[in-house]
Amino acid sequence: MYLDLSREQAWDVVRHIEARAPYRLCLLAEVMRDTDGPLDQMDASLESLVPMWEWFTTLAMAGYPDVPTDVPSLYEPRIAAHVLPEYADLARRRALLCEGLMHYIELVIKGVDQGARWDLWLQKGRVRMAQHQEPVVRLSNGSSIRLTNLATGMAYQYEKGQVQGARDPLALRNTIAEDLPSSWWRGGQDEEPSVLVPYLSYAGQTPPAIVTSSPLAALFGPPTSTPAEPFDDIGVELLLAVGPAAGLDDPRHFAALPPDTVAAVLTELDLAHDDGQPVQPGQLLEDGTQVFAPDGTAMVETIVADGALRALTVEPAGGGTAATWTRIEDGLRRLADSLGGHLASDSEGWPEP
Repeated sequence: MYLDLSREQAWDVVRHIEARAPYRLCLLAEVMRDTDGPLDQMDASLESLVPMWEWFTTLAMAGYPDVPTDVPSLYEPRIAAHVLPEYADLARRRALLCEGLMHYIELVIKGVDQGARWDLWLQKGRVRMAQHQEPVVRLSNGSSIRLTNLATGMAYQYEKGQVQGARDPLALRNTIAEDLPSSWWRGGQDEEPSVLVPYLSYAGQTPPAIVTSSPLAALFGPPTSTPAEPFDDIGVELLLAVGPAAGLDDPRHFAALPPDTVAAVLTELDLAHDDGQPVQPGQLLEDGTQVFAPDGTAMVETIVADGALRALTVEPAGGGTAATWTRIEDGLRRLADSLGGHLASDSEGWPEP
């Protein structure tokens, strides 16, 4: 699903998730309070996930009572389009409470890693799986946790009894602990005040439009009157390298490219990391480093072998304009020419030097 979004639309999902957090935590606190749940024990410690999961799974088996069906979750467009009418309300209640659970887990993670943040999981290489561009929580050590999938997946598995151990009261706590370095947390911590109770102050407040409208509607809504610019009209996949066609099978046959020169050209062409930071020469020595045009026109990715930068792949990223693509292609072609190499489509054959 996330694979089908443009890069800007994928970041819209991240912004939606960040903006909705206090409202989903408020709803979670309200439901927990109204069902005599362990609201006072929710201190954002790892151990608090044990009573959280015990309470959550009790509601799951009962069909998520007391959870509204008129508050749109991120997945409302998919539910409306694909879920059978007789199961739609259950799917809505599950999705909404799982969003609250997800944001509580986020608080737990940030309690042990203040540098954790929302980010996109980007598939390296040319093959793209469905998880490409999925929102993840990026830890300060660079690893990521697929939090959006984790909460919903565990809830569904619990309901169906599909995974051994899913009904273990420690299941959620142990799952999160596995994703965190053991040095970041310790057992036996003193109980702290509930972090959920303060979010009850959001009750009755009107969420902003970014929360009430799902960015996934772009995938399921009716076609617009103005068709989008065809993908093939903006660029084709290209390869920049110096050396013989044998490098297509083994990049070590390509000559090493100078990282300093390449980084300078990429920066001049406004190609940068997702967060807008310019690429550094040393980062080009890591295989699969990706930089993007700010308007989503193109993505450039490194191919590294034996510790040397051997080639760059250039491909359309699904957005932007033909003018931007032409500027990027011309700039990279000048770079290739200056190095005695080529910028060409490897699918159509690679010219010998």
